[in-house]
Amino acid sequence: MKRSAFFSVRLLGSGFAPVIVFLLCLACYLTTLTQVHTFDALSYVLDVDRKPWPELFHPHHLAYGPVGVLVRNVAELFGWSGSVMLPLQITNALAGALGVALFFALVQDVTRRFDLALCAALLLGASYAYWYYAVEVEVYTIATLFLIICLWLIVRQSGRPRHWGWIALGATQGIAVLFHQTNVLLSAPIAWLILSSIVGGKMSSGSQMSGEQTPVIQAANSQAQNRIANRQDYVAAKRRREPWQAAQSQASALAPKIQAALLYGMPLTLVVVGSYFAVGFGVSGFRSWSAFITWMGGYALTGWWGGPITTDKWADLSVGLAETLAQPGGALLGLLLVGLLVCYARKLALAYPSFVLVSIVWLITYGAFFLWWEPDNIEFWIASLPPAVFLLVLALGSGGPRWHPGVWVALTLGLAIFGVNYDSIVRRGMAAYDLQRHIARGLAQQSESRDLILVPDGLQELYLPYYEGRSNTLSLNQILFETGGNWPAACLRIQERVETALANGTAILIGDEALSPSETFLQRFGLAQDQITQCFTSYMPNWQPIELGGGLPVYYRLPSAEELALGSGWRFGRAHWGWRAWNVVDEHIDGAWTFVPGVDPQIASPFLNMDTAQFQAIEIRMAASTVAHDAQLFFVDGDGQVDETRSIRWTLKSEAVMETYRLELAGQPGWSGVVAGLRLDPVSVGDGGWVRLESIQLIREDWRE
Repeated sequence: MKRSAFFSVRLLGSGFAPVIVFLLCLACYLTTLTQVHTFDALSYVLDVDRKPWPELFHPHHLAYGPVGVLVRNVAELFGWSGSVMLPLQITNALAGALGVALFFALVQDVTRRFDLALCAALLLGASYAYWYYAVEVEVYTIATLFLIICLWLIVRQSGRPRHWGWIALGATQGIAVLFHQTNVLLSAPIAWLILSSIVGGKMSSGSQMSGEQTPVIQAANSQAQNRIANRQDYVAAKRRREPWQAAQSQASALAPKIQAALLYGMPLTLVVVGSYFAVGFGVSGFRSWSAFITWMGGYALTGWWGGPITTDKWADLSVGLAETLAQPGGALLGLLLVGLLVCYARKLALAYPSFVLVSIVWLITYGAFFLWWEPDNIEFWIASLPPAVFLLVLALGSGGPRWHPGVWVALTLGLAIFGVNYDSIVRRGMAAYDLQRHIARGLAQQSESRDLILVPDGLQELYLPYYEGRSNTLSLNQILFETGGNWPAACLRIQERVETALANGTAILIGDEALSPSETFLQRFGLAQDQITQCFTSYMPNWQPIELGGGLPVYYRLPSAEELALGSGWRFGRAHWGWRAWNVVDEHIDGAWTFVPGVDPQIASPFLNMDTAQFQAIEIRMAASTVAHDAQLFFVDGDGQVDETRSIRWTLKSEAVMETYRLELAGQPGWSGVVAGLRLDPVSVGDGGWVRLESIQLIREDWRE
């Protein structure tokens, strides 16, 4: 193959083979669409399903939310009325199949060899990471599609660069960055491409300069000899001219390269910076640089990723790279492919030195960043697959004729990768094997739609509303993210959510893994188990273990207000249990609910929906040191209103000692039908004395002494 063939990339002249590759890949991806989804996938789907489009601009993948809206609108034109999940999966499958087809066409046109193009398509399209995200709902497949187009443009510009090529490269990379911020890293190999061209230009200019200077210098010498009387003046004139001529030659060689950098950089800047500015200061309405930077930086500012390159990170890197290729067996298959590349590395370097260097810079740049960032996450290594596979097939192409043994080895390994990953992706994508789906279903069976469910991580926080209609969820991981890892603030927000749920009369479910997080979780946030335990201590006495079955994680349940009303009632030794006080001060829990009443103090129950026919009496255990001893209990109607005709009055004992007061309910005015709540006025007015409320218990009709 002639060197010029490497740079004559004409995708449209590749025949029907890329179309067949596209259809085969699309069929493969559509028949293996996953039913088991990641946190990001469910997050995108719920956002697109529920949020208006101005709220869909995620700073780390700015374009994906609006694309989701576009996909939903197109799907609705064809009569689709459900969740956007399936349309987005089909979109990713289309992008994945198109990426493989373009990659096939690129290799075929570069090498003029079907065998190498087939190897490239198989190794890329069947790799675990590429395949999995082509059947999932995430940003990486579409981003990789644009990276493959960038690879084509880089190959084109490596040979016979054109102005339009630099412009297209900058614009295409800009779109890839909008689908994922980390693709700004591609600027490093592109900069190397431009700089290596400058170096080459200098060398070329130097050789031309040595050939062109000879007559110029001879003419200059002749003129100088006629004007200058002595040799010293001639030498001085020559020395003055040579640096100027060299600088002029270098400047002439450098100028088109600077132009190339500008042609590439301007559309890249316009697409990326323009989009972020338009969204940040326009759609989102930020009015300060600090707010804009905080929004744009997002995860990068949390401090959860990155950090020193330790032995563990190198181990994670090996896991990430192996699982990117295949699961299981990725390490062995990867080593065999690397060995194949090494066998032909020398011939590759001799045949394509320029592109080899650009590809190495690409791989090193992405590799170094993700080694530091999160090396075991396969989604980040997809961007390195196209240049790595491209180098391998170019090496095979430089190592022998068509269908030589190296090609057959690569095809065999590709088929092995396909077989291993087909089984893994099908199994991982089956809802029957989805542990999170089983947990969500079990929790739904043990809860009502209004109940609060506290889960250890954000995945269940999305599974529950999406699959089971349980929207009142809170994850330990998410609350720490929202509070910047500040545990006191996170604990306060958790307790506020719990108290709100109790006041609404709903039950609360909490996972054991949220109460006792893993050591990795604790280290990530710099927490100790005692801190977690202390946050939930006041609720522990009333926790009731629930059985989800099938070896699923353990969960506990705080009963709803109605369950407590029908059971043992409310004990205020450690918590308020949804009861709230107004017009009181110095409120605290110290074995009983203690406070100093003011004018018209009120203690209101959680929301209830009680059938009054079930209850005969109520017992209130309390003590008061106030001068006033008149107490009153109101029955709240369905509209949340109270009045004197729906109440009981009684007098507290004058001694400031704990006493149980039993009030008969049957036959009392207003105690009929359904009661929505209770309101206790412990005294009519405070006078500086205290009130201690220990418990309230409703006595059932079948209750006996």
